This record gives sequence, structure tokens and C-alpha cells, in this order.
Amino acid sequence: MIESIPVIAPPGTLSSFSLSQYTGANTNSVTLSPDEKTLYVTNGNLNNIAVVALNGSNVNDHVMGLIPTGWYPNSVSISKDGSWAYVVNSKSPTGPNINWCYGFGPSTYPTCMPANEYNPQLTKAGLLSFPLAGLTAQLASLTAQVTTNNHFATVETPAAASIMAAVRGGVQHVIYILKENRTYDQILGDLGRGNGDPALAMFGQSITPNEHNLAEQFVTLDNFRATAETSNDGWPWSTSARAPDVVEHKFPVNYAQRGLSLDTEGLNRNVNVALPTLAQRQAANPLMSGGALSPNVAGGEDLLPGQADVDAPDGPDNELNTGYLWNNALRAGLTVHDYGFFVDTTFYNEPSCQTPLAHDPFSTNTIVAPSSNVALTPFTDPYFRGFDPAFPDYYRFKEWQRDFNANYVNGGLPNLILIRFMHDHTGSFATAIDGVNTPERDVADNDYAVGLVVQTIANSPIYKNNTLIFVVEDDSQDGGDHVDSHRTTAFVVGAYVRNGVVSTAYTTLDFVRTMEEVMGLPPMNLNDALATPMSDVFNTTPTAWSFTATPSAILYCTSLPLPGPALPCRNPTPDFRYWARVTKGMDFSDADRVDDDTFNRVLWRGMMGNRPYPSRPSGKDLSHNREKLLADYRRSLERRTASTSKPAGN
Repeated sequence: MIESIPVIAPPGTLSSFSLSQYTGANTNSVTLSPDEKTLYVTNGNLNNIAVVALNGSNVNDHVMGLIPTGWYPNSVSISKDGSWAYVVNSKSPTGPNINWCYGFGPSTYPTCMPANEYNPQLTKAGLLSFPLAGLTAQLASLTAQVTTNNHFATVETPAAASIMAAVRGGVQHVIYILKENRTYDQILGDLGRGNGDPALAMFGQSITPNEHNLAEQFVTLDNFRATAETSNDGWPWSTSARAPDVVEHKFPVNYAQRGLSLDTEGLNRNVNVALPTLAQRQAANPLMSGGALSPNVAGGEDLLPGQADVDAPDGPDNELNTGYLWNNALRAGLTVHDYGFFVDTTFYNEPSCQTPLAHDPFSTNTIVAPSSNVALTPFTDPYFRGFDPAFPDYYRFKEWQRDFNANYVNGGLPNLILIRFMHDHTGSFATAIDGVNTPERDVADNDYAVGLVVQTIANSPIYKNNTLIFVVEDDSQDGGDHVDSHRTTAFVVGAYVRNGVVSTAYTTLDFVRTMEEVMGLPPMNLNDALATPMSDVFNTTPTAWSFTATPSAILYCTSLPLPGPALPCRNPTPDFRYWARVTKGMDFSDADRVDDDTFNRVLWRGMMGNRPYPSRPSGKDLSHNREKLLADYRRSLERRTASTSKPAGN
């Protein structure tokens, strides 16, 4: 190492606070000019090229200016004569995604696998080329454009700062609930307010009454977009406001079924790096050579003990793998507890050592959630089951409730509580327990679990006025939405949250930054440092609120212990045998191991019958005349119920 050159921006162009202290630009390629006097550097997350003057002196080497590029540049080359630059951009905006086709399922339905309507397919790469003649004279204006694009000069207004300060002063606890893979229109398309398309509401009011009530009672965020393309990069974005460059390169290969592994939740090639030694890994992994199932075999697949996580972001001062939200909270002296984040689920689907689907693993001291993150290990509930579509979220809530009642009901609630409710992903219909084994039952179960957490806080005189609950999807994946394929649901709940529709263009980064602001935490990296706290979601003083969780009527088709009186059980779509058959061979062992492009078309066909999917984006703002729009929609549902039969192949 001879020299380290900061490449975020030229001196003097940054905002009033120092961005230079943060990493997260995802600097990912460099090239020299033919005369070796200029270095061109791509900053993936900042969508630009830094032009660095190499003056032959370590002291004077610096960024002369920035050149804007497309989305996520990851390669820059210079022609042999030095006259042209060529830049590869790996991403592009996607726009709406409502023209689904169908991959697999009932054989009578047409297939169209090459339709390319899945987020990693909708996102296109691009090649940018431009002449370098006269570049020096243009660098000032180009740098100014990058500064605007990246909000380098944006300063929080006094009014917004005042709002966030008031909320921070009154809130002591943040509950962060992370969910899986739904768009705004899929859930809230039929909401009474906001810009939703009811024709795309696969899991509308009747399936998700609690999320609808939350969106009506508190804030409706109808222009919120997930930063991620998939769950693989969605988890780093949602937990650290950053997907490291290695993740950005790996997930398209993985989702194209061309190899590599899903390593963004603490496992490296299925090795749990929260365990530091080979002996510990062998003891914890009975499938491993030398483990419990093969005790006489020496060595093993993992012969290199250590805790470096290849996909984890680093913390301040390049501290290894400590760039997550909980690391940020712990550094600030806050308390943390984890329910389901970064859990090793290796054994959930291994017949030789399968972890039982027990409603109450605590009662038998059965560990079902070994941590896969070093920092979270001391704070992870070992009885809160991780990602497993065969297991209802209701019983995940019951474990959270057990721990809450045993340890926190009278005080001491941690400052940051992480809860993973994943059942809106759906899946594992053949092995699911308690009759929660069809897509709409899975999503209704997820909705009810969220509602029960909110109800618990609402009924607590200790916590109801000093706790905020943040609920979001890690990504939208490839569901139907008439605005953008990244648009998803996000909820903020509590005494400081105002009622109304907020259509500000917020993203996952703004969501994470808002939680940091509420907890009084600094940004973790450039991405959340440049994000906008969601001040227009809040009031400066608490208001009285209450909430009662409501199970969807369809949950009375299951054996979950629900409040009476029991409602009539009518399942609107085929039973679990149908779903098991049309998803046979799909891998639900972890988030997104299934081909979601295929799976979502299976969901549409099974739930919507012969109803044709809209073939063109409407391009309309549907936030107006909602009453008439929804009345027309309800009439169309009644007509369809009366005229359509079950899907072909049922």
C-alpha cells in the first residue's frame, strides 16, 4: 500500500457535514489514461466516475472532478489513443410491472419464460461512451450535476430537524419488523386512499385487514420503493443501508441459476461464521464430516476457522463486518434484541437432523434459531424460528410475546428490537402445519402476527407512547404494481405518527435513516448519510391511539387458536394439494431459492383463475375518485365469483 486517495468528491464540494468519513461508495474499478497521469474510478453506489490527477506526489493526488453515469457503473475503460471513455452500467430503472406471464403450473396455461418481467431481468445493463477531449473544461459542471444527483449539498430544513428532534426526545424504543417480497398494489391496491390499483390486489382487505387498518389509522406511504432487487441484496440494504459490491456482483448470477450462493445472512457457503472454531462448527453441524452424524471422519468441509463474513459491510474505520444497524446501536450504548434476523436455518429441511416444527420450543429448551451473526449472537432469541414457510408467523409472535411477558412487560424493553415475520413470502404448502398452507392463508397469518405485535404495544401503558414500530418488506421482487416494480408497503406506527397520505418518494435508505434519527444514531455509510429522514410522517407531540388485531376470516380455515366467535370458513382458492402440486420441485428452504418469476405466476393463476392480467401499464394516478374505483372493483369481483370456475388443473 503506497497511498490511499479519497474518491467521493473533489475538495470543497461536500455538504456541511463531512461525508469523507463514510464508506459505501462501492468503488469497484479503476483504469489509467495512456499517459498514466489520470486515474478514472467508478463509484457504483454514487453513479459516477471520479477523475483523479496523479501528480507524482502522494500529497497532491486528488479528485479533479466527477462524471455522472447511469445506474451502478462497475467498469471503465479508456481507448488506446486516450480519446474516448467507455463505462458499463449494471442497472436501470424498471418502471411498472403488471404484464405478468406464466412459467410453470397447470399445463393448460401458456408459458412464457423469456418474458423478462422479474426485477433482475427488468433491470438492464448499459454501455456509456463519451469523448475525453475538452473534459477538463467540463468537469466543474459535470461535478455539479453529480452533486445534485447524489444530494451532496442537501441540508435538513430547520422544520424537519425540529420534528425529528421532538420524536427522538419522546421515543425510547424502536421495533423493526422485516417482511418478504410484496408490492404495494399486491397488498394495498384496494385501500380506501392512496395511489393503489385494486385490480392488482392479490392479498387485499379481506386477507390483510391489519395492514389495511394500519395504513388507514396511521400514515399511508403510497410512493415508497424498496432499494433492493431481490432478497439477496434486500437484506443488506434493509439492515445496513448498503449492499457491498460483492453482493451486487453475486446476486444476478445466483438468480440466473448459474451458481454462487445466497450469503447475505451470515452463512458463507452454508458455513456459519458466527462460530469461530472448527470444533464448534462440527458440534453444531451434524452433516459436517467429523460431526455428530460422521464422528469418525476427520476434518470437514470447513477447515478454515474464522469469523470473516464475505458479504457483510464493514463499520467505521474499516472495522470488519460491523456495518449493520444493530452494530450502530450497540456502539452508541443502546440495547438490542433479535427475533429471527440472521439465523442459521441449515437443518430445517434435513431429514437426518430436522429441527422440529414445535409451537413452543422454549418449553422443551429446543434451540431452533442458532445465530449466524457474531454481534447478534448474545441477543438472539434461540426459540424464535427463522425463515421457514412451513411454520406460521402466529407462533413466531407467540414466542416474542412469551419473551416480552417474561422479561419486559414491566420495563426494560430494549431500545432496538428486530423481528422477522416472513410468511408473506408463502410456500412449503405440502409440509406446512396448522392448515396455514395456501398463499392467502400464509399472507393472512403474516398480517395477523404484525397486528398482534402492534396490539401488544398499544395495550401497554409503559410503552405505547414511547415506542415506534417500523414495518417494511426487504424487497418487492417481481409482484404486480402499476407504478414501479420496486414499490412496496411500509408502515410506521405509534403515538408520534400522523394520520394521512404521504406520497414523498421515500426508499429503504430513508426508512433506515429515520430509525437511526429516532434512536439518535449517526449514519452508517454514505447511503444513509445522504438519505432523508421521513419527517413528514410524524407529529411533534404524541396523540392517543389504540389498536386491536383482527384475524382475516380465512384464518378460521386453519387450526390456529383464534378469538371467537369462529367465522364461516370459505377458502377462495384451491386447497393445499393444488398448491403443493403446482409448486412441486420449488425450493422454499430459504428466501428466494425458489424461482420467483415462476412462483408469482403460479400465485396469480391459482388465485385469480382465468382472469387476464393487464397487458399495459395504466400510467394513471389512482389516488383520486377512490370510492368509485373501489365500487367498480367490488362489482367486478362479484361478477367474477359468480362466473368463473376453479383454475385449470385443480
